[in-house]
Amino acid sequence: MKIGIALIGYGNVGRALHSQIQGLNAYQLHGIAVKNAGKHPELKDKGLLAKSALQVIEQPEVQVVLEAINEAEASFTFAERSLQMGKVYISASKKMLATKLPYLHLLEAKHGGKLFYEASVAAAIPVLRTLREHLRGESIDRVRGILNGTCNYILSRMHQDQLDFDAALEEAQRMGFAESDPSSDIDAEDAYCKSLILAYTLEGGRFEVSRAICEGIRSVSAEQVRQAKRAGEKIKLIADIERKAGKFRIDIRPQRIGPDDVLYHVERESNAVCIRGSACGELLLQGPGAGGAATASAMRADLLNLPPESIRNLRRILHAVGVH
Repeated sequence: MKIGIALIGYGNVGRALHSQIQGLNAYQLHGIAVKNAGKHPELKDKGLLAKSALQVIEQPEVQVVLEAINEAEASFTFAERSLQMGKVYISASKKMLATKLPYLHLLEAKHGGKLFYEASVAAAIPVLRTLREHLRGESIDRVRGILNGTCNYILSRMHQDQLDFDAALEEAQRMGFAESDPSSDIDAEDAYCKSLILAYTLEGGRFEVSRAICEGIRSVSAEQVRQAKRAGEKIKLIADIERKAGKFRIDIRPQRIGPDDVLYHVERESNAVCIRGSACGELLLQGPGAGGAATASAMRADLLNLPPESIRNLRRILHAVGVH
């Protein structure tokens, strides 16, 4: 008995995810929902084009929904409906998750669905799983890192080849590391949403922010990068999440760092997260933090790492609705 899955979104991440889940013997893809069906005639030809996202979510054969879209409001609608129906929802929508996690976890508890979102922070780097599972019981007071691959790519190119900001951004867009509207990335909104998800994970639920500084990289000039380079330093967009007296301080801004900083050698689209614990000391996780394939790999990992009890529950539901 195969577990039915549906995919919402067919941009860079959605296409990569579709490719990565093909051939998974335990799962069967029942449909792909897209915003503009006319752009994807190949899906219709293969019989995979869904009438709508809600239509494919509500199919009894579908028990796992993989969502890879960049619209927070629509993502929330699909997550809410999936969890209300007791389904598994796997998302990379950090903007939606940053504000809706407490409510969505209440839906989990009420209806028996499951929410997974490893891909929402640092793409292919398993930072949330590390915090939640491998460092369970560890007292962690600080997480500091490079959380936005777009910004890191731009700043790296400005440093390495003396590009100005606009030229580096245009190159990042051509390479698929920046959106056509990059505002969320370069204004640090993306890094702030990821920081909120990290704080939620550290706290294990609702948390309080005592101070938040959020500054993007629009104002970083080629001359500032050259000055830092002459001093043996680099400019990086650093997110610093620190817990003090039960409250979180979030500081996101471009900083000059030297070779003695563990984040100094993190280049281009890579992300890195430094975790400081009372017993484990400092741990550094580093890897691809932007691009369709890297984000899709984290979503596929969530699919393949479904807890055994979730798999058993899904199979019972499938049997109850007559799917064999």
